[in-house]
Amino acid sequence: MKTTDSPKDPFLSEWIEGRMTDEALRQKVSPDDYAAYLKLRDALAGLSLAEPDLERHYQMVKQKKIDALDAKPKTRPLYVWLGAAAALLLFFGIYRFVTPNVLATGHGQTADMVLADGSEVTLAGQSSLSYPNWFAYRRTLELRGEAYFEVSKGSTFTVQTQQGTVTVLGTRFNVLVLPDYFEVTCFEGKVEVVSGTSQVLEIGQAVRFLGREKENYDTPQSEPAWLHRESIFDSAPLEAVLLQLSRQYNRKIICPDSLKTVRFTGSFTHNDLQTALRSVATPLQKEFKTGTNGILTLE
Repeated sequence: MKTTDSPKDPFLSEWIEGRMTDEALRQKVSPDDYAAYLKLRDALAGLSLAEPDLERHYQMVKQKKIDALDAKPKTRPLYVWLGAAAALLLFFGIYRFVTPNVLATGHGQTADMVLADGSEVTLAGQSSLSYPNWFAYRRTLELRGEAYFEVSKGSTFTVQTQQGTVTVLGTRFNVLVLPDYFEVTCFEGKVEVVSGTSQVLEIGQAVRFLGREKENYDTPQSEPAWLHRESIFDSAPLEAVLLQLSRQYNRKIICPDSLKTVRFTGSFTHNDLQTALRSVATPLQKEFKTGTNGILTLE
């Protein structure tokens, strides 16, 4: 493009382009302008406009496109997804297989169930029974509270409690577990009871453990009375009787320490609280007083 010089200095472009010598320029301008022009030329000499590197820029754009393609989600083979699904199914299957079932009751409630081998269980109030899904391979149940078992002929399993275990073979029996109290009654067949020592009970026999004390006794009953909404006791510690009463009616009962070891023979109904309280208090020549929040105190 043609450069148009200003009217003030028409020779400036010629000097910058090298078509005029420094001496010729010095003759045409003042000393101050000549010095300023020299500085201008030196500044322009420090500037350079390089030729564009088209090849390098093309390679950079090309690489960006390749990187963008690589960043797209990769399609995984079908067998990878099938393997992951199988692993999840296996995990949940094992979890379901090893996690036990739990049957539980509240105050005053009962519940019936049939085990995989056909054995029948009746759970008393405020009790729980845990049993495995794979009962045919691990024939062990865990009991808290009280339950009555009618075991199928030829079937055997073990009932575990916090205070002992009961191993059975084709029998009918009852297990009661309370704090510091463990009682097993055999109504048919035989059961093996292990609580510190081992003992085999036959029909009509029972054993109870009061802390470290062990007592054997006979029972005329053919099945637990609580199945018919009544609790019957034969020379049982009063503390165990009151615990049963509390579990049945969901009431807190306070008993003086001096009365806890007193033996009680009698019964109480599961149908009416006041009748049940009189059935326990009258033979002892005591009475229950109702206090704050419905707490009962035997006096």
